[in-house]
Amino acid sequence: MSDYENLIKIIDENLYNSIPNTDDYQKIIYESIKYSLSSGGKRIRPLLTLISYKIFSGDNSYEKIIPYACAIEYIHTYSLIHDDLPGMDNDDMRRGKPTNHKVYNEAVAILAGDGLLNLAAETISKRLDKLTDLDEIKNGIKAMKYIFTCSGIQGMVAGQTIDIGLKESDMSRDVFESMYRLKTGALIRAALVCGAIIAGADDSEIIALERYGNSIGLAYQVKDDILDYESDINSKNMTLSRILNKDELKDFMQEIYQETLNSLKTIDRNTNELLEIAKQLMNRSY
Repeated sequence: MSDYENLIKIIDENLYNSIPNTDDYQKIIYESIKYSLSSGGKRIRPLLTLISYKIFSGDNSYEKIIPYACAIEYIHTYSLIHDDLPGMDNDDMRRGKPTNHKVYNEAVAILAGDGLLNLAAETISKRLDKLTDLDEIKNGIKAMKYIFTCSGIQGMVAGQTIDIGLKESDMSRDVFESMYRLKTGALIRAALVCGAIIAGADDSEIIALERYGNSIGLAYQVKDDILDYESDINSKNMTLSRILNKDELKDFMQEIYQETLNSLKTIDRNTNELLEIAKQLMNRSY
């Protein structure tokens, strides 16, 4: 089993701990949440949290960081459930499976998303409640604040808002770049930075990690646009493909990759894993 597979196993073992297995009257909400959590996600965000923590702490036990990694995945999963709803993207399928509201119903899907967002806060709060060291408490609060800022109206929610309101007349590279950095990049940045905060990284390291997170978040969306280029231009989806051709998108990817390299060069740690992840994201074929 690879190191990444081991980390994913650790993440998965902890993700479901906070979700009851009891046969309550409201058990459908537990089932709905588990359905979306187990729908084939690659766990990229919690993986980045664990890797970032290890880089800046040298700690391979992950006990201190797991609650934050799980919270990130809860938030990510809630965002996907809500993104698929009829009032948003109105998608019937995700990762080859029916979307949450198609399996259950729209109301349950909304509540599942609400429940996951609350579960993220509960999971971190339970960790904070166990802490006695003042510095650990301060770092924990700082990380929690960072996560919820990045997932809120100054982060992921802002990106989603731009997405649903985007018109033909608004389209420009700057608008798409801003949307991508918020919609996808903000939570990726949060995943990386919260790991570094809990590990005790200094301000300059966190700034460099923010730049790296912004770059790979943007790269993730641009790579999607390259992979989906033909279907996007035929369906007139609101993506960067509407204003850049495929070669221009590939050139843009190279610009982003250079930004990624530059950000990692300023971190005086072994960042080979982060470099490898950037390469994998930019060279993926799925």
